[in-house]
Amino acid sequence: MVSGKENNQNFDPIILSARERFKIDYLFPYQRLVISNILEAAAATGNPEQGERRDANPHQIVILPTGAGKSLCFMLPALLLPGATLVVFPLLSLIADQARRLLEEGIEAGILRGGQDKAERDYVFDGVKSGRIKVLLSNPETVLTRDIIEKIKQLDITHLVIDETHTVSEWGESFRPSYLEIGRVAKEGEVPVVTAFTATASPYILERVKEILFPDTSPNVVIANPDRPNISYRVEPCLSKNHQLIMLLGKSTRNRVKRPAIVFCRSRTGAELTAQMLRSRLNEKEIYFYHAGLTREEKGKIEKWFFNSPDGVLCATCAYGMGVDKRNVRTVIHRDLPPSVESYLQESGRGGRDREPSEAILLFSNEDREYLKEIKEPFSRSRYKAMLGYAESSHNCRREHLLSLLDAEPEVCFGCDFCKGELRLTPQGKEAILKFFSANKRRYTVREAKNALKGSKGYEAYRKELHLAHGFGALADWEIEDIEESLEMLIHEKVLKRPSRGFWKNRITI
Repeated sequence: MVSGKENNQNFDPIILSARERFKIDYLFPYQRLVISNILEAAAATGNPEQGERRDANPHQIVILPTGAGKSLCFMLPALLLPGATLVVFPLLSLIADQARRLLEEGIEAGILRGGQDKAERDYVFDGVKSGRIKVLLSNPETVLTRDIIEKIKQLDITHLVIDETHTVSEWGESFRPSYLEIGRVAKEGEVPVVTAFTATASPYILERVKEILFPDTSPNVVIANPDRPNISYRVEPCLSKNHQLIMLLGKSTRNRVKRPAIVFCRSRTGAELTAQMLRSRLNEKEIYFYHAGLTREEKGKIEKWFFNSPDGVLCATCAYGMGVDKRNVRTVIHRDLPPSVESYLQESGRGGRDREPSEAILLFSNEDREYLKEIKEPFSRSRYKAMLGYAESSHNCRREHLLSLLDAEPEVCFGCDFCKGELRLTPQGKEAILKFFSANKRRYTVREAKNALKGSKGYEAYRKELHLAHGFGALADWEIEDIEESLEMLIHEKVLKRPSRGFWKNRITI
């Protein structure tokens, strides 16, 4: 005897498709809602063959946390809709990753990108016309060309998906102006249904997305709780970020983190230098860098390596921060303060996509405060200052602080340094340095102090009797360049004083 509920599910095209094509027996309520909205808007719910029509809003914005099954929300409808689905991604790496995931499910995807010849394009267009290709993948710059928009109008494109929608505002108003015109694709290409997806969006970003993509209508907005309960958050105050990375990622260090790990950096150069530093100091080969300046072949090679690596470390810019699906990342470290809470949650959300515990660690130093001076645009400054507030906070839950910036609230904290009672207020090494100079006021220059703190035993150290200093070797496990960086940082912060003239010139004191 089959219950009414089970019997209804057996004839539900959404559940049937999920089972048959994706081996999924259960959909989260928000997934079911988003998929139903898409199908209803395209007059394809119930039995798509009958063309049943209902009044439905054809546009929606969907905010789902990373790892919440966002891709299924447009992959599954693509199989049920009468026409094809066009998905626009901000990065070529996301296009390649999505094409791989679709192929794993036995779904051929057509890719439209710059540099293709006529034969490649014709193969894709013919596939859409014949029904062989149900999903088209592209990027803003390509789909906004006049030829492609005209072709979209001729093809049977039912659904336009804009993924990582927070970049429409974040990038469109800075270095990718084409994003501000992405709404033209639906209007001029005559695509009836539009869905915008993102993992995070503050109230301001949500309003900007509405203005840019849906200026003449009011879209449905589906928002799931952005909290990722399996991610634990903490902030590490630093004098030397390189030293802190070594302590966290060194396999033989006491406070090492779990791998695989991603280290996010602000710039391409930073990602490259960080990877080189870690390779050298840790004496490991399984450490690479990834950024938008790499060739397509280089990106593909590194993506494949990291996807299959059980304990590798990837140093990356935001180019790896969206959508590339390595499920078992255990630790995400931000070497530099990210530009916004959306960016931070998006990138830290690369961890724990298998729903197992993972950790998000933010390294924070005075250089992050100084970087604010380089940001001129008022809105970008305000968002960066919000992240500064998160990094400097010492009186509330990390998770609560992050979610409050998105006007969301956690039901309970599942892990952060504040709630665990593990909050660190003093950077590692600072107490040892202050103690050293308290006992050795106005005796040593930076050069002499770094050798004394390191415990150097060369000729110069003995000639200047550094081995007799109180605190000699207090930072023996540090690299000498990290000690020097820390001393200069404390001098810049005016915690230490370095007289520029007089009898005590260049002799450090507190």
